[in-house]
Amino acid sequence: MSLSSNTPAPLRNVILAGILQTALFTTLIGAHGALQGAEPARNELADQLRISAAERSRSGIVTTLAIADSAAGMGQAGSNDLALAGTVVAPPALLAIASAPYGGVVQQVHVASAQLVRQGAPLVTLHSQAWLEVQRDYLQAAAQAGLAEARLQRDTALHADGIIATSRLEESRSAAMLARLTADERSQALRAGGWDSAAISALQRSRALTPELVLRAPRAGTLLEVEGNPGVRVEAGMPLARISRSGPLWIELQASRAQAERLRVGALLHIPGCGSAKVVAIGAAVSSANQSVPVRAEQQGTSDCLRLNAYVEARMAPSPVQVKGAPQSVLLPASALVRRGAQTYVFVQNQAGFMATPVQATQAGADLVRVQGKVAVGDAVASKGLVVLKGSWAGLGSEGAPVSPTPASAPAGAK
Repeated sequence: MSLSSNTPAPLRNVILAGILQTALFTTLIGAHGALQGAEPARNELADQLRISAAERSRSGIVTTLAIADSAAGMGQAGSNDLALAGTVVAPPALLAIASAPYGGVVQQVHVASAQLVRQGAPLVTLHSQAWLEVQRDYLQAAAQAGLAEARLQRDTALHADGIIATSRLEESRSAAMLARLTADERSQALRAGGWDSAAISALQRSRALTPELVLRAPRAGTLLEVEGNPGVRVEAGMPLARISRSGPLWIELQASRAQAERLRVGALLHIPGCGSAKVVAIGAAVSSANQSVPVRAEQQGTSDCLRLNAYVEARMAPSPVQVKGAPQSVLLPASALVRRGAQTYVFVQNQAGFMATPVQATQAGADLVRVQGKVAVGDAVASKGLVVLKGSWAGLGSEGAPVSPTPASAPAGAK
């Protein structure tokens, strides 16, 4: 409707008021739509927790890889079919043995089991007569090499003046070479006892022999055990200490033949209270003693929750009977769940830190939960040390609290 100067004043005011109301309503509708479109992006940013690798290490945050749950919406075997028993061992690549290079009597033990040692740290001191003889032999060989070298230089000068024959010079050259080889051999025997070039040079200058042989750590790590007490005689080559450096451990498991048929190299096993382990080898033969199949799994991550020689239990995914249309789910430790209001969340690790991801959880075992949501197989999910994550998240609302999963017989969120 258009307004003219002939329009009465009361009617003109009514028309202007209607136009203003229509414009205001249109503006509000547009702003509401923009806010609704931006809200998911804000929520996604709010649930992203920026935690650096250093902060994760200081806070004791431990992640567990999500395991494939092929039993979601499927038939499930009995719980006894899920458990594998085994013992924690150290991979050969992590172990180092310190052996006595020469026989002798233990004088002093410098370390104790379970102690951290640095490379080159003294472990055991021996009183060794054989070590004394090695030093004497080196000094004799070094002296002979010096004499042979001096004779060679003298004969070289005489040969240049035409005083001696070439054959005599060749004999002197051959004798000097053999003397040097003998001295080098004796020096290698000293290096086998732990001496470096500086110690060998010091011996050659001082001529001071010592029967004390110090056995040193070949690498840094944790001392697993040390053999021998003061006064005990040891032979050459006898192992006196075992050292293990930090790294993922192995679990030597025993599986029944039925369990072995369901396992594949690369499959993830859940270790109650200690994350997960990956199957790296499956035995080709059955043990004649107990008819079990040996299975080796490697710890995922470097958490110190596993101890050498400890007896542990690993759980595998139930055997499935696929049902079409069943929702995809993964298995996680129950300790990975937190609740915020009526919603259950897990913290999924990503490049920026952790993402608080909403999920639906149901009980899958004594300490396992079946999780459905934006969590894929192999995703690293925080399962320990959640205090820092929940504290960071609390700035956006009330702090999440640990939550128990919904029983499998009841829907998620049932009371």
